[in-house]
Amino acid sequence: MEPKRPEIDAALDGYRELAQMLAGSRQPQLPDSSVTMAQMRVLMLLSTIGPSRMSELAATLHITLSTCSGLVERLVESGLVNRRTDEHDRRQVIVSLSDEGIEFLDYFQEVGISHLRDLLLRLSPDDVRNVTATLDLLITAATESPTEEPS
Repeated sequence: MEPKRPEIDAALDGYRELAQMLAGSRQPQLPDSSVTMAQMRVLMLLSTIGPSRMSELAATLHITLSTCSGLVERLVESGLVNRRTDEHDRRQVIVSLSDEGIEFLDYFQEVGISHLRDLLLRLSPDDVRNVTATLDLLITAATESPTEEPS
């Protein structure tokens, strides 16, 4: 069992509070409000890893193939993803973001960046540098292998 780290709990509490405040302050016009969180996970994964076999998506998302297939089917119907048969193995289905899916994710990223920009404008240049340094630390931690010990 990991030792209790109050500073981590405080950071997580701050993150939750900020996320709730930002979520409550945004009222963007949703391009497709019928997209569920599970479908959004599929879209975000495809944007990260690119075209993928349905079986790879299901495994990465830790869901069954039939659940993944249902999510993808609704995304195809919404025009946010494309589905095709793998030309080398007709039993495999390849899923990729459509142009509409890319635009959809770009919109949400831009909304988030816009709100973050507004917050950063309220800070002093030194505080913005501190935020940037903290983000750099988090990015470095995210790219390290989980077995590496923090310094």
